[in-house]
Amino acid sequence: MKARADLGLTSLRLFEAAVRLGSLSAASSEANIAISAVSRRIADLEQQFGTRLLHRDVRGVEPTPAGQILVTHARNLLRLAERVSEDMAQFSDGARGLVRVAANPSAVNQFLPDLFSRFREAAPEIRFEVREGVSGDIVREVLEGHVDIGIFAASVPHEGVQAFPFRADSLCVVAPAGHRLAGAGALTLRDLLEEPHIGLEDGSSLFAQVCQRAEEAGRPLTVAFRVRSFEAVRRMAAAGLGVGILPQAVAAPYAAVDGIAVIPLSEDWSRRPFLLGVRERSALSASAEAFLAYLIGATP
Repeated sequence: MKARADLGLTSLRLFEAAVRLGSLSAASSEANIAISAVSRRIADLEQQFGTRLLHRDVRGVEPTPAGQILVTHARNLLRLAERVSEDMAQFSDGARGLVRVAANPSAVNQFLPDLFSRFREAAPEIRFEVREGVSGDIVREVLEGHVDIGIFAASVPHEGVQAFPFRADSLCVVAPAGHRLAGAGALTLRDLLEEPHIGLEDGSSLFAQVCQRAEEAGRPLTVAFRVRSFEAVRRMAAAGLGVGILPQAVAAPYAAVDGIAVIPLSEDWSRRPFLLGVRERSALSASAEAFLAYLIGATP
């Protein structure tokens, strides 16, 4: 039986950088140490584990199957080490806790501003780093330890994430104010299949869901435009370029200003639940745990 490897954070950090950046020279530049030192550290890891961890060629490096497993564990260990430092820093004079949050645009626009405001009234010493992204990317960032807490659509796969119920939103149709559908009391997706559609960028869980439902209805959407934000969908609809599907809370308050009609979407899937996700709740910093507990308690 092989002796248990004595892992050093420096070696793991250099190995993770080499895999992430695709070369030993890039890792040495990032860490500001000699490339020979990076190579030696990784060779030591390979000797300790008794297996090759990197494929090396003139183009750079890429992980072997064993290296893929190690880099996953390395990222978790490095993130845990950061959390230890953050927790301990809270005991030094002037230090403040930092919580890294990733959320999809629906959560950022509808829920988080008020929740952040109320939480900071009770804990003004805690700082936040907030990333906005699509739900699938957020799940990956949680799993890889890049963020403490993720907020994402419950419809996306999230195996391996410790998840908790959060809020939900309701979808609506946005159309030009003078559109033939503008006066409807409610619409179904079938009502929209003949219309040019303004969709969100690739990776959006909302757009993916709408496309899937259109396929199930027997006809794919006619996508005229793809845009990056809710505001862009509203503005394109106001200009008469098509219709879109958005959360009610990010469309209705702007209907008069933007010159759009906002019509409820009458579908059994138009109410969308969201989840809070963490990699491992027991490993959260004190600040991140406090904010997670607040979010869980603030969920209706």
